[in-house]
Amino acid sequence: MDQHLQVTSGAPTSPPPPQPGNHGPPGGGSGPSANPGLFAARQHASELATEYYAASICGIIAIFIIGHWTRVLVNKRHVPAGISKVLSPFAAVTRAFRRLFIRKIPGFLSAGHAILYLVYTAINLALAFTGLDFSRPTNFAARFGWMSAANFALVVFLGLKNTPLAILTSYSYERLNPLHQVAGYATILYMILHASIYSAYFIGAGKWDLMHEDIVTAGIVLGFAMFASGVEAVVLRRFKYELFYVFHIILFIMMVVTLALHRPELSAEKVGIIACITAAIWLSDRLIRFSRLIYNGINNEATVYPLPNGGTQILLRKPLPRAVPGKHCYVWLPKVRLLETHPFTIVSTSPAELIVNSYSGFTRDLAEYARKNPGASLKVSLEGPYGTFPDPYDFDKVVLIAGGSGASFTFGMASNMLQKMTADSDKQIEFIWAVRDRDNLSWFSEHLDAIRTHTHGSRVALRLHTTKAAPKDSVVTEKASKQSLQPTINSLTSADLSPMTRVYETDMDERLVKSSDLPAMIRPPTEDPEKDDIRAIVCRMGKRTVTTGSIDLPVEQGRPDVAVLISEAVKCVDKDKRVLIAACGPDGLMRLVRNTAAGLITKDGPAVELHCEQFGW
Repeated sequence: MDQHLQVTSGAPTSPPPPQPGNHGPPGGGSGPSANPGLFAARQHASELATEYYAASICGIIAIFIIGHWTRVLVNKRHVPAGISKVLSPFAAVTRAFRRLFIRKIPGFLSAGHAILYLVYTAINLALAFTGLDFSRPTNFAARFGWMSAANFALVVFLGLKNTPLAILTSYSYERLNPLHQVAGYATILYMILHASIYSAYFIGAGKWDLMHEDIVTAGIVLGFAMFASGVEAVVLRRFKYELFYVFHIILFIMMVVTLALHRPELSAEKVGIIACITAAIWLSDRLIRFSRLIYNGINNEATVYPLPNGGTQILLRKPLPRAVPGKHCYVWLPKVRLLETHPFTIVSTSPAELIVNSYSGFTRDLAEYARKNPGASLKVSLEGPYGTFPDPYDFDKVVLIAGGSGASFTFGMASNMLQKMTADSDKQIEFIWAVRDRDNLSWFSEHLDAIRTHTHGSRVALRLHTTKAAPKDSVVTEKASKQSLQPTINSLTSADLSPMTRVYETDMDERLVKSSDLPAMIRPPTEDPEKDDIRAIVCRMGKRTVTTGSIDLPVEQGRPDVAVLISEAVKCVDKDKRVLIAACGPDGLMRLVRNTAAGLITKDGPAVELHCEQFGW
């Protein structure tokens, strides 16, 4: 029965005048005074659906928590042979699933991400219609409003920098960001459906006066703020991140305030409670970050040096507490950008150092400042560290793959592992690095020297590749190449190089790498197949020795066959050993590494773990 019709002696009568503020949650289509029983039933069903939604999301999180800590406990302890045989069927099943889940599929980071999105979508669809009275469209509108509010809270939780999930599941905020985006789009979709159905109802019923109520006005502002947030995320995020970020914060504050004003009665409306909880966790995260920024800025300075091809080295006076090579931190350099912080990966902690590749925005301004003021000291503060990855020392062999500036992560991982090695350690590292330009090797010259001269340097297999085509006059015989190509790195003066222990990460918008900047191993082929064949032959011809610091290192000219190198590194490991494959670079490289690693997970091979640090998040 129409909720807007009163019942007298079993016969419908004309609808009563609308009651201000009583058009249902959130912004509903009927008033409690019109039919309090139906309204209360709808309210209860919507609240119950919201609670089920929260319980479902918590259940998914619990599965990840249990899975993570089970693997941690099993991997940290030596499993007796008898128990190992009992667990072997379980291991075979989990490996089969992991072989499927980590593989890259079109449109998604991995098959596992796709499955998680499907589960999330199924939960939303089920609870959007569970216990719903289908007799009136406004009932749909009310439920969609509740689901939008519930998803909004999830969006904020997934966007927290200091998320508890980093400890509980090993998924830090940047790895949760794809889920944050998906939940954000779901929130906006629910809002559009909620607003559209109610607007059509009010306009069709001639109830224009309800559109002028304060709570409806707040809902309208909320809807436009959500929609604008979605548009600017799609349009601005990839190209003007700083502008996107400012708008994102402003629009978020508008959304929280207007959501609370849309359903302001805390005693009767749980939507208002959702708004308050959402605001509280966001403010808590901000206060933690701001406090760290203040504390880490006390008596702290950064010294900047220009590097070849637009890079910048940042040396920090004070170490960042809890910093680990391979993690990242947010850097505030007010001399370059007063109101901005930007994330960069930590390559070394002794001394604390960052290496920044230049693209646009902040990194371009930083590179320009360093070029004009080499060796200048600047006021600096840091916030972090962030990021989660497996402890490389827990593995018998670590295979590190980097494309271009992604080496800042893999150098950090290598440093992390070498620091923990003991005198009797038999662990091994395979280090594969491809750069487009030979000069970029100088960015990490001291890291290369440190690896080769380390006590356990013999356990590190370095494979360096340059993919930029060599000049015609440098095509020489193998015998002459070492004499004529001492070049580039060796020709740099000590002032050019400066001390090096690195870190990299461009701004989130700037980590999108142009195809012309990608290593050839992942660049798409030219339109002329014949030219590709010629280029491939030329690339395989040269093997030259380039001096990095005081050590001669072989550098292959041409693209590495990453899949073959990874496969060879893993297949020579005994089946009772553990292997970590860790990579950092652009999308093409990550896709190749993912699919290769997936193919190496077998029931009778070594245990293979994959970790990918992707450009952008």
